[in-house]
Amino acid sequence: MRKLVLLTLFFINLNIYSQSILTALNFGKIDNFNSDKLVTETITNITFYNSKGIEKVKNITQYNNQNKDLLELRYDENSVLKQRLTRIYDSTGVRNIARKFENWHPLIGHTMEITTYEYDINGFLTKIIDKNQSGNNIRQTNILNNEKGNPIELTGIVRNEIIGKETAVYDYNKNEVTISYFNNLGEILNSQITKIESTKGENGDIINEHGDIIQSSKYKVEIKYDKFGNWVRKVFFDISQGKFLKSSEETRTIKYVSNN
Repeated sequence: MRKLVLLTLFFINLNIYSQSILTALNFGKIDNFNSDKLVTETITNITFYNSKGIEKVKNITQYNNQNKDLLELRYDENSVLKQRLTRIYDSTGVRNIARKFENWHPLIGHTMEITTYEYDINGFLTKIIDKNQSGNNIRQTNILNNEKGNPIELTGIVRNEIIGKETAVYDYNKNEVTISYFNNLGEILNSQITKIESTKGENGDIINEHGDIIQSSKYKVEIKYDKFGNWVRKVFFDISQGKFLKSSEETRTIKYVSNN
């Protein structure tokens, strides 16, 4: 159950703590589908393979008329609802202005956090506010952007005190960004260089005709698509000492809008 526990903790931490330059950079850019054909719902079954056996989870997601996810229900291997993520968009149906994240934990019970997003006149994300189920602010993230709308400074605030800051310097010719991390005293802790658009892959990665990475130095994935070019099955393999070890498998049932 270790991977399932880690997955649960990942979603909890993602919602509360891990606002970052990278999450802000990719905010709202993830496409669920390769085609424009409208989708009402997907059912995704995920199987994890590890040394302790096989674990299964299921996600059911509903979409709006822009193919943006409205509601995601996450179930464990016993079909028990564990998490619910609800998103609210502006009148365009594209810009996410709020989300509600609910979690059911066997020890602490039901918890809920609500996140709101603020934008400037250019439509660039400038502020993220997280509140608990009592409506109290638990975290605020302030974001400064460059002329392209990419974040160049991100400041985390808890109880009106700065807890840390990140800055970013972009090299668009190399598709790279250098991110530096600072503590609450403004002292640099670390820095890293990463890709601006990760979908383009690293040097040596193999990308298929749909633009998906199917092999890197660390993993390989086999993907099956439907007639609209949307994936319906993925099988992931870790690469270790030249061998491919099956790590997980996902199957997705897609319900399309009829006559579209």
